[in-house]
Amino acid sequence: MRKITILVLSFFIGTLAFSNVLDTTVEIPVQYESVEVKPLFPGGISEFMKFVMKNYQVPEEDEGGATGTVQVSIVIDVDGSVTQINILKDVGNAGNEIKRVLAKCPKWTPGRQKGTNVAVMYNFPITIK
Repeated sequence: MRKITILVLSFFIGTLAFSNVLDTTVEIPVQYESVEVKPLFPGGISEFMKFVMKNYQVPEEDEGGATGTVQVSIVIDVDGSVTQINILKDVGNAGNEIKRVLAKCPKWTPGRQKGTNVAVMYNFPITIK
């Protein structure tokens, strides 16, 4: 009888211990690279380039003339905000400044897939001259 009690008690403890693990689900949002309706910066891509150029300040460490192309990855979230700003390839210290500029970017019109707003990932170059 004692073995059965220990066995049943072990079963209930095991069920309780693992029930949280089995019931916990984390939904990872899907990020698209290609969608039916692409995200749009207010005024279009030319306005986006103007925004970046207007707000970009050459870092003090790079005033000697660092030039080249910075590769950037961003996500335009379902609400149009710019998130997950990552510098894939940097030139001098330009990446940190580009992150700062993109973080203050106004909201975009979000991308849409099958009539629903979706997060869209963009990879693009920014040339520093």
